[in-house]
Amino acid sequence: MGLVEIGRRRKTTLRRLASTLISLGYCCLLFGLGGCATAAAPREFAPDGAVIQRAIAYKLETHYQQLSRTIAATAPIPAPQNIQVQTLDSFFLQGLPVYHLQGTYDLTLTFPSQRSENRRHNAFDLYLQRQPEGKTWRSLEKNAQGWRSQQLPE
Repeated sequence: MGLVEIGRRRKTTLRRLASTLISLGYCCLLFGLGGCATAAAPREFAPDGAVIQRAIAYKLETHYQQLSRTIAATAPIPAPQNIQVQTLDSFFLQGLPVYHLQGTYDLTLTFPSQRSENRRHNAFDLYLQRQPEGKTWRSLEKNAQGWRSQQLPE
């Protein structure tokens, strides 16, 4: 085998290697982008207005109950309304869809004295996770250990 033959074989081998690397690069690019696209949970399963209202009310009730214990007073009854979702993002956590919602709501607080107070344009930032059967939701909060989860009351 002469030097010319060795040179041809080397060129052929290098061309095949380059072609394989380019193909592999395209595959990585395609699968990488496809993986990113599927990381979001389907929006058609996002929580409806009633679930969002329950989640906001639950957070407010918990907050006001803790506050009322601290100051030894009866907690007001919160009633969120006019909920406006401004951003909706989604992802999967432990195989279940999580929806991150941000927006504003108006709030009416009814006190034991039957006096009420209105507060407009309050901000909310919720993480809601749909449970496997699709009927119940959990409220998630990020903490140092990961996620803390509470089932929303019906």
